[in-house]
Amino acid sequence: MTISLKHTFTSAKTDSADATLVQPSNWNQEHVLTAAAGKVLGRDTSGAGAVQELPISVTSAGNVTIPNNFAVTGTTGLTGNTTVTGTLGVTGAATLSSTLGVTGATTLSSTLAVTGATTLTTALGVASGGTGLATLTANNVLIGNGTSAVTSVAPGTSGNVLTSNGTTWASTAISSGVSFPQNSQSANYTLVIGDAGKQIFHPVADTTVRTYTIPANASVAFPIGTVVLFTVENGGTTVGVVITSDTLVYGNGTTGSIAVAANQTLMCIKVTATKWMANYLYQTGTPASYTTGEIIAVAHTASPYVSVYSFNSSTGFGAKLTNPATLPATTNGYGVAFNPAGTAIAVGGGPFGGFITAYPWSGAGFGTKYTDPATLPTGTGRGVAFNPAGTSIAVAHSTAPNITAYPFNAGTGFGTKYTNPATAVGGNGYGVAFNPAGDTIAVGHDASPYINAYPWNAGTGFGVKYTNPATLPTGTGFGVAFNPAGTSIAVANGSGVTPNITAYPWSGAGFGTKYTNPATLPTGEGYGVAFSPAGTAIAVAHDVSPFVSVYPWNAGTGFGTKYADPATAVAGYGNGVAFNNTGSAIAIAHQTSPYITAYPWSGSAFGTKYTNPATLPTGLGYGVAFTTVT
Repeated sequence: MTISLKHTFTSAKTDSADATLVQPSNWNQEHVLTAAAGKVLGRDTSGAGAVQELPISVTSAGNVTIPNNFAVTGTTGLTGNTTVTGTLGVTGAATLSSTLGVTGATTLSSTLAVTGATTLTTALGVASGGTGLATLTANNVLIGNGTSAVTSVAPGTSGNVLTSNGTTWASTAISSGVSFPQNSQSANYTLVIGDAGKQIFHPVADTTVRTYTIPANASVAFPIGTVVLFTVENGGTTVGVVITSDTLVYGNGTTGSIAVAANQTLMCIKVTATKWMANYLYQTGTPASYTTGEIIAVAHTASPYVSVYSFNSSTGFGAKLTNPATLPATTNGYGVAFNPAGTAIAVGGGPFGGFITAYPWSGAGFGTKYTDPATLPTGTGRGVAFNPAGTSIAVAHSTAPNITAYPFNAGTGFGTKYTNPATAVGGNGYGVAFNPAGDTIAVGHDASPYINAYPWNAGTGFGVKYTNPATLPTGTGFGVAFNPAGTSIAVANGSGVTPNITAYPWSGAGFGTKYTNPATLPTGEGYGVAFSPAGTAIAVAHDVSPFVSVYPWNAGTGFGTKYADPATAVAGYGNGVAFNNTGSAIAIAHQTSPYITAYPWSGSAFGTKYTNPATLPTGLGYGVAFTTVT
């Protein structure tokens, strides 16, 4: 670019012949400007004045060096190399077709387009779109690191692949086969998204039946095609694989929960958003269902002596569960009880052996029968009860001492029999119950005083018998129960003498003054008695129609006015009665088919009788119990 510097006036005169004079043409010629090498002429911002040499250098090749700050408020177009050693500020668009070098801060409020090289002496941070690093190792894979500088993964050994461990990435060798990393669980467990492709393992060291839950898709959205294995170590304890609200299908199309026994592996594959399909990879025996929720058990005459069903308080009886592999060695089942955790079931029976039999219990049903106690009860087992901690079990039976109790462990079964009470039960034992605190045991029997109560200690057994109630029951104590608060005790009694139900306040001092008999008595001898879980109702099973009577209950005042009988009566003598754990259903074990009858219970009235179970108990019903499996 040519710089022109002339006077504004142009002379029209011709030059003279005297060459020593300044001629008009000389006035009109360009003036010569002289500056130091590589300088730019201009004026800084100090105000109007003489032209200055500005501190910007330019080479003959067109490279520009700006030693301090460079601010542009319009469009900037640079086609040569530009170096700025101070701050660069551009408020308009900037286009560079060559190299831009900035050693200070750079501020751009619009677009910067660079077609040449750009050099920064400080690494561009992640927050500004950079990596935070001055160099990147050749061939490494970059890994995001939040606002910090990126990290990287080296290629590693030839043939490696980039693998996630659920948190970060690593270069790992390809497995020679399919791998299912193990997640060992010794407690009830619900899958998490990180369990996709894993094996959930139940080790032999954990002897408790566990439940492994597949959560609903709405909660944990495993991708379709996800595979999860469930394995129980050889010699281990069964687990139940359950699903929260979606569908689990196995076997011949059965839906629901499924058991995985020792030495088995169950493979579950997610096939739709809300459906999983399951099959055993290794299996001994046939697929076994795993039942969660409510369970009802009935002790009865005739083999198998105990029948167990799934139960739903809305719909009633479900399918009968498989009989135990080893049946009670008895001829009749009279009493049945679950331990409080729902992990064991015991059956009292007789008269020819099998006075007490117990099994592990889970959603898979009966486990392998516990070894019989070393010292058996001496006669037919009638009533059976566990203490609230599940650490003791008691059997009321015929033949002295008429009550026998043992330490109990759901993993190992019966312990060594406790010493008999110092003051014996006076007659054949029929009913037995522990109070809710677990510090008292009561036994109903067929000789006066018909009810005995003792302090109880799970470590030492029976204490010194409490004083008999001032007013005794009028006949055999067939059934006995404490209310849930432990402030009342009731005895279902018979021998043909009313009132057929007798109740007392209960405290640490023993029996209180007998409650007034109900205004409307049970119509026959009382055989079973139960309080509702809320403690607001008491039910009596008896031997004359309607075979069950229910009353309001108040621990301060006793019996209320009898509730209306069920619209569909129990079919025969009521021997046992129980409320389910939520108090929303009541069941009566009785003579005459169907041997077990159940109704919804509203808290103050019977509902419409549930349909009888599809497979009935095989004999007269005597005992009934509920539990809940989670």
